[in-house]
Amino acid sequence: MGSLIERESEIHVLKRSLTRLGTGRGGLVVLDAGAGLGKTALLRQARDLAVADGFGVLSARGAELEREFTFGVVRQLLEPAVPRDADARAALFTGAAQATEGLFTTVQSAAPGAMYALLNGLYWLLVNLAERSPLVLLVDDAQWSDSPSLQFLGFLARRLDSVAVVVIIATRSAEHDDDGLLEDILAADELTLLRLKSLSEPAVATLVRREMGSDADEEFCAACHTVTTGNPLFVRELLRVLVAANVRADLTGMSAVQSAGPEAVHWYVAARLRRQPPDVRSVARAVAVLGDDTPLPLVAAQAGLELPIATRAAERLKRYGIFDRVDPPAYVHAIVRDVAFSSVPPADRSAEHERAASVLRQAGACVTQVASHLLRVAPNGVAERVDVLIAAAMDAMRRGSPEGASVFLARARAEPPVAALRAEISRQLGNCQAHHLAIADAEVHLREALTLADNPRQRALCAYSLARFRNACGEPGEAVPLLISAVDDLDELGDPANLPQILEFEAELIGIARCDLSSRAELLRRIDSFARRPGRSDAVLESQRAVDAVFTGRPMAEALSAARSALAGDALTPERTGLWAAVNTLMMADQLDEAERRMHRALDTAVHRGLLFPMGIIRGYLARIAWLRGDLAQAAEHVELGTAAVPKPNIGLPLLDATSVRLLIEDDRLAEADAVVESGVLSGDRLPHASVHLWLLGARARLRIAQGNYRAAVADAVACGRFCEQLGTTLMWDVPWRLYAADAHFLAGHHEQATCLADEQLRLARDLAVPRHIAVALRTAARFADITDAHQHLKEAVDLLRDGPARLELARTLSDLGELLMRDGDRRAARDTIRQAAELALECHAPAMAERLNASLTAGGGRPSRLSVSGVHALTPSERRVARLVADALTNRQIAERLFVTEKTVEAHLSRTFRKLGVRSRTQLTSKYAGLV
Repeated sequence: MGSLIERESEIHVLKRSLTRLGTGRGGLVVLDAGAGLGKTALLRQARDLAVADGFGVLSARGAELEREFTFGVVRQLLEPAVPRDADARAALFTGAAQATEGLFTTVQSAAPGAMYALLNGLYWLLVNLAERSPLVLLVDDAQWSDSPSLQFLGFLARRLDSVAVVVIIATRSAEHDDDGLLEDILAADELTLLRLKSLSEPAVATLVRREMGSDADEEFCAACHTVTTGNPLFVRELLRVLVAANVRADLTGMSAVQSAGPEAVHWYVAARLRRQPPDVRSVARAVAVLGDDTPLPLVAAQAGLELPIATRAAERLKRYGIFDRVDPPAYVHAIVRDVAFSSVPPADRSAEHERAASVLRQAGACVTQVASHLLRVAPNGVAERVDVLIAAAMDAMRRGSPEGASVFLARARAEPPVAALRAEISRQLGNCQAHHLAIADAEVHLREALTLADNPRQRALCAYSLARFRNACGEPGEAVPLLISAVDDLDELGDPANLPQILEFEAELIGIARCDLSSRAELLRRIDSFARRPGRSDAVLESQRAVDAVFTGRPMAEALSAARSALAGDALTPERTGLWAAVNTLMMADQLDEAERRMHRALDTAVHRGLLFPMGIIRGYLARIAWLRGDLAQAAEHVELGTAAVPKPNIGLPLLDATSVRLLIEDDRLAEADAVVESGVLSGDRLPHASVHLWLLGARARLRIAQGNYRAAVADAVACGRFCEQLGTTLMWDVPWRLYAADAHFLAGHHEQATCLADEQLRLARDLAVPRHIAVALRTAARFADITDAHQHLKEAVDLLRDGPARLELARTLSDLGELLMRDGDRRAARDTIRQAAELALECHAPAMAERLNASLTAGGGRPSRLSVSGVHALTPSERRVARLVADALTNRQIAERLFVTEKTVEAHLSRTFRKLGVRSRTQLTSKYAGLV
């Protein structure tokens, strides 16, 4: 235990964490230090302490050669705990943990994993294991862990307060390149960070006297400390050199200490290896290439030796302090392994890794292990290598790591593959990179794939992938001609086997042409073509019929029927364009609860399937729905989550920006709203080129009105009307541009134009017969009407909104009515109406409006009301989500699994919800919540 000298405080911390574990409380300890400072020795001590306390211990070690193994460290940790018995296994992989079972099997047909669902599932798998016995997880050399495993450790680090698991990680934080994943772990709130220091001079003296005699001279000991800087590993190796050379521990031995120098470890290990027989050096070299813990038969094959000879060589290396164990062999330290590997001439390393790949392949090793060696082999156009690398990429995708798949595909591309495969490999590489939002790289490789495609079918596939990518980046105008080409190429082949792909491609072409403001003619042509194809999706057609029914002024019941028909059966998934027209129809019809349910279903699908690109547009729609409902806190949360989820460019960002601008205007933060506009696709007074920009154009018009720039507001509103015509409608209900123009004209003193526009919008709204649209038009028209008509308009608007979902719009209308009543001299009715408006504004989380209205009550000497929010409106968005799931009869655990949080977090939300709603049980909560929403 010499290496644990001066580690008493660290051992005390470890014991304290294990004591907490005995009470059911988890924790995280990180040992952060440079090489040789005793991290591994402390992990061994932690293992011994945990075993003595009766805890389960699971351990893993990162390795440079295994950084491409998707969830490799996690699998090292957890595989020993996964039972082989089918019933016990089924009991372990329950609930959210079920998503992770594919990580611990070699079945290639398992469904692809989604990273966040896998992280959540692994957490619940640990919960299931810890329910049997508290666990201690030990991870050594975390700086070499694969990225998915580091992501999981970071995910787990924020949830250890709710599970009986202590995680102890040893790492060299200064020696890694992992996109900040280790820093993410080090930022965990409950982290106990131990930064190991070098040994003091007295501690080194103790070690010297232990190895070289108790009478070792003080100056000799001090020299040993100076040479090694107190690094325990360096001290040990220096003393090994000195003892082997029979150096005396007095002043006569000082020169030997100084000549050893600070490179004692490297010098002595290299010297020891050079003195070994060729067979022993071959085994050392083989383990350095294959990695620690490789079975001895494979080491023997790599070294070109018979197994008995390789075994004796491993035993000799252990005797000489180079190996820690014989079978499977492992080096005593990573530094020693590095020295051994450095003995392999650089010119020979590629051949060594190719031999390792061959040995592993012949032994039936997993394809990822074989491919990890091929990554280190010089490219040479070998077709067999490409096959292995592609298989490893597909395995990485199956295990939820498009990043890992990208590494293998990039290496396959560099081999290079035969000409017939080049386009497809570049396409798959681009798709993987798009999947994990490496946007710039994805574009390069998808464009390259299209250039390399040498036959119509491959060209169609590549055009389709590039088109979907460019549309997801917010460029439908570029995507449309690519999809036209893809569909036409497959059509011209005349092969019935291509029909499923033709249908898929043309369905996407319809949805993307709907988004592009200049593709109306193509949209109509493709809808007609798609409708005549056998086997086509009715859902796609019904979705388009729904929105066209609204745009052309047909009865809303017809539009809703088509939208609901399209959405029935969940045929329209969030990565496909057909979904959005149907959901948008629900929103225009003010069926906000139904639209929200559909979007939450899409969100769940995207999360569980690892679909990152659609997150922006899903959150954009959810933010818009919350805004229309008047739930500003929920809208802000969706904007924040959506903006954080996707980088620029993304088709959903303009939708998120639109709601962000409206929220900032509502809060009187006009400069910030302007900054959002100027950072987006409509900066510098740019005009839209996609329908997803129209919400933002409308928000910009509203911002210009708030800024007093009425001319610019009118220009934006009129432009919106012009673009609506390009979409085939003058009845655009997403953006009531006539009302924006009317407000701007009125404020600019152009009352006649304002009145005409407001009257026209009111007439159209009455034809549509959706209460919210009529009410919004009535409120605008009331501003330009005489006092009698204004009263009638506002009272009718209030009646229309009372039972609808648009609570903030009701607050605005009540505010206008209260002001009108005040001007008309009916102060009591005015105060009551304004108070209602202020309370509604507070419920909607619109504090600026609530304060402004409450302040207006003091005009003329009145007293402001004491406003408060109670009931469901007092709940935060997170509390509301939990309450809704309780109302759906989910248990706390099921809610935690669904929301990717801990049961403790759910319990905290429920406790606050009970208090705010004045209930004491889940049954009372379910009853009260159902009556309030």
